[in-house]
Amino acid sequence: MSSPIDTTKTGAAVDRLDPYIYTPARREPWIVRVLWNAAGVDEQLIEKCPHSDRVKWQGIGGVVLATAALAFVSSSYALYTVFCPKLGDALSPDQQQIHWPTAGASVAFGLVWSLIIYNLDRFVVSSTGHGDGTEKVTWSEFWGALPRLLMAVFIGITLSAPLEIRIMKKEIDAELTKQQTKYRDELNATVEPDYNARKTELKARAQATQTRLDERVAYFESRRQEIQKQRQALQDEADGKIGGRAAGEGPAFHTKDANLRVMLVDLEQDKAKFAAKEEKDLEASISADKQAIKDLDESFVERKRSNEAQSRSYDGLVRRIKIGHDISLPVSVMLTFLLMTVEVAPIFFKMMLIKGSYDHLEENQRRLAVARRNAPVASPSPSSHSRSLAHTHSSRRPFSRS
Repeated sequence: MSSPIDTTKTGAAVDRLDPYIYTPARREPWIVRVLWNAAGVDEQLIEKCPHSDRVKWQGIGGVVLATAALAFVSSSYALYTVFCPKLGDALSPDQQQIHWPTAGASVAFGLVWSLIIYNLDRFVVSSTGHGDGTEKVTWSEFWGALPRLLMAVFIGITLSAPLEIRIMKKEIDAELTKQQTKYRDELNATVEPDYNARKTELKARAQATQTRLDERVAYFESRRQEIQKQRQALQDEADGKIGGRAAGEGPAFHTKDANLRVMLVDLEQDKAKFAAKEEKDLEASISADKQAIKDLDESFVERKRSNEAQSRSYDGLVRRIKIGHDISLPVSVMLTFLLMTVEVAPIFFKMMLIKGSYDHLEENQRRLAVARRNAPVASPSPSSHSRSLAHTHSSRRPFSRS
């Protein structure tokens, strides 16, 4: 049976062989530290590496930061396009003005989204590994990195659409205005025929009722005038002005006068009956038709306003993306592939990079951290262990600081 391990001696022995004990980092420019952090490297270890390794990881971190910046611009513009109030057609002055409350909210959400993309890209890049340490990308490396590649491709496609519609904004606005006008005309075309037909019908009915009312009034007026005419003729006859007769009111005069009085009474009775029922019904019908025309006009104006609002709502993110594809599909495809390339480039770079100083330092540091906790470590062969110790002692001097 093997003797128990003395953890104190084991830890001390490991520390004596450890040339990578953490020391206070020297002051690098802040942008360098930001790039290293974006690449997911250990700042303490990368400072022990040659300049070429530092630049390499700065470049990978720069790609991650660039993706985050593009995500910020893309998501902010997409959110502004979706939530900005639609005050007119795409090229109208009201719509061209910036709606600052929506812009502020879009920038805030865009910042949150860019941080999400930054963290996701940083995780994808830092967890990809180092490949097989050669410049070739083998099938085993490719299949191992495939989930991360698919995630990067999806992110690239998501970021490309809002950037595409921003790049082609003028062309999209011009085409979108045409489509909005056409859509509004189509909506109005479905309303105007019914409106015109109904209004014509109401006007004709009101006019017919008014004509009937006027005819009845004219009829009573003509009867009154006829009675008045006969009475005047009877009076002229009684005064001896016509017929060459002597003036005077004889029996014939009184008979005619009585007849005229009866006719006048009948006229007044007919007018009273007409005014009591028929005239009121006709006037009520005319008033109802006029009110119906007024309501119809108001409804038509409201429908046109609704159509105007619907045509403004035609200005959406999906509609703009579709117009962008219709205007220039090659530009859309090229921009999508460009963003996809930016996303997948760090993963391919890590698979193509030759294993360098940082990779060895990181691997050794991981093994030493496991050894300090007395965890089982896959022990290399004696020959490789000797070479590793020799390499450790030989690498102590080049990376030590005065």
